[in-house]
Amino acid sequence: MNVCSCVVYTKPESSGVVTTKLEEFAGVEIHGGREEGKLVVTVEGGSDDKLADTMTAFNDVDGVINTVLIYHYCGDENDNEEVTK
Repeated sequence: MNVCSCVVYTKPESSGVVTTKLEEFAGVEIHGGREEGKLVVTVEGGSDDKLADTMTAFNDVDGVINTVLIYHYCGDENDNEEVTK
């Protein structure tokens, strides 16, 4: 599993269009922040380089001011493993 969380800064009036464009990227999910122009975004899957390339590409989307990495997790666990207590 490989997942990153970031904040994508945009003008509030552009956040709807930017959200639509970002959701076209594979593994991307928007979790909020549209009203403030600070989109909370997760990117999941692929290698570290692939995730970094995806987040870098966010800056090429019209209306994006900047993208800031907040969190990165990389683990080898199987997504289908059952958690026991």
